[in-house]
Amino acid sequence: MIPSSPRRTWIFLLVSSLAFWGPDLLLPSNWQHSHLYPVLSNIYQGLLVVAWFLFGPALCRSMVENEIRSGPLYQSVHQALAELEQSTRTPRLAVLPVTLIEQPELFILTAGLLPGRSEVFLSSELIAPLGPDGLRFLLARAMAHGEWPQRLVALIPVLILTVAFPDLSDWRAWLNMSGWLVAWLVLHWSFELLVDRRAAQAMGPGAVQGLKEVMAASATRLGWLSMRPPERWRLQFIQRMAPGSTN
Repeated sequence: MIPSSPRRTWIFLLVSSLAFWGPDLLLPSNWQHSHLYPVLSNIYQGLLVVAWFLFGPALCRSMVENEIRSGPLYQSVHQALAELEQSTRTPRLAVLPVTLIEQPELFILTAGLLPGRSEVFLSSELIAPLGPDGLRFLLARAMAHGEWPQRLVALIPVLILTVAFPDLSDWRAWLNMSGWLVAWLVLHWSFELLVDRRAAQAMGPGAVQGLKEVMAASATRLGWLSMRPPERWRLQFIQRMAPGSTN
């Protein structure tokens, strides 16, 4: 979910909560004690998660209040997109639609399930300090997040948390989930490093400088609690590529 007005945020949270837990409140209690109910409930919630990803771009657009459609930031975004689209480097990245939002929060999100129908949403605050290299690298990463492996690695953990751990009243379920979350973090870091590599391959010269600008602009106070791989790993990962492509 992207940052929005308090009213739209509360409406989204209320509708989402009713969609996920409404059946438990509306169905007769004797139905909930049947052996078939947990299976049907898991299937229902799994389908909701898939629908949430599938219609993610439309949901994000409904949350947007102040879209930027002109001005220097808008022009710089579309200039960077044009350069990525005209790149002759292989493998090429598919260029997705981008919505620029006037928003003081730092965020960029590739929303959607199907690669060809995903969309990118980013805030003006995130791109304001970036130079040309940083902006191209940021957008190249967002486009790489729209590819099939990345869409699946974003969807599957949410599905597992929704379907595999519906009842956390037992300490063993919490223990199992904790182990699974550690495995997910390793997988997440691996795919984030691959996204950096795909962005560097698509961008070519200036990728290392672009990554440095992106890391500086999106710096977090969470430190090691951040969900991103360590910055040192990210730099070393793309610096090991062919020198001619990441100067």
